[in-house]
Amino acid sequence: MTKPWLEIDRTGLAKLMEGRPKSFILHELVSNAWDEATGEVKIAVAPASTRGYINIYVEDDNPTGFADLTHAYTLFAESGKKGNAEQRGRFNLGEKYVLALARTAWIETTTGSVEFGSQGRREMSTKRSRGSLVMIEIKATKDQMAEIIDSAWRLIPPPGIKTTINGDELPVRTPITWFETTLPTVIGDDEGVLRRSERKTLVRVYEPLSLELPSIYELGIPVVETGDRFHVDVQQKVPLNQERDNVTPAFLRAVRVAVLNATHERLEQQEVTQGWVRDAC
Repeated sequence: MTKPWLEIDRTGLAKLMEGRPKSFILHELVSNAWDEATGEVKIAVAPASTRGYINIYVEDDNPTGFADLTHAYTLFAESGKKGNAEQRGRFNLGEKYVLALARTAWIETTTGSVEFGSQGRREMSTKRSRGSLVMIEIKATKDQMAEIIDSAWRLIPPPGIKTTINGDELPVRTPITWFETTLPTVIGDDEGVLRRSERKTLVRVYEPLSLELPSIYELGIPVVETGDRFHVDVQQKVPLNQERDNVTPAFLRAVRVAVLNATHERLEQQEVTQGWVRDAC
């Protein structure tokens, strides 16, 4: 009687994820919704019926929904996003990280539904006429719930995708400048293997809002805080570590050089001595 080569311990995976800010859950779910042919994404975060837990809902109106529902729970399944540098996914890992932390979960889309609970996974024939709904119940304090909601307001929605959090629309931000430059990225080759490469891409530069720390964004999703002068939103896959929470020093320097070239005339005298400017120079 043969057995699978590898086994996955969900509890062990959850422990690895516990150290990350809970906001990554929202970012993973929103990334998936934005990557589709979506016109509107609705986010809701609210206390669950079980004390000490909250529910996170992300709903989109993509006409086709999940192309393959099994990808929601299959680790390292082939991702159709690998070959598209202008989509956020690459490892087909995001939903699995989220599910590892969930007490219960529910996914409903045009190709069916799947429920995750204490007894395991149960697939059902319930379907939506369009779009997908993902509901995740996770353990979280009031402060962590507030952090998740706050993280939604730091998102930069793509043009043409209305995005709301608990009924309130996220603002459409206007960049102070934008430019094209060649930056490192990752993209799947003809065999689906991710390769490092360089590619010309659009970069949008934004003024941080009050209380925001300047960050590098990947297609509207914050990746890492830099402490530089501006938000920098790279419109292609950013080379990340597997946890998707940091960039390489070489990539950061390349971004800083490009941003300084595009914004040096906007800098005040006291800003030209900042660390990011010295690094770029």
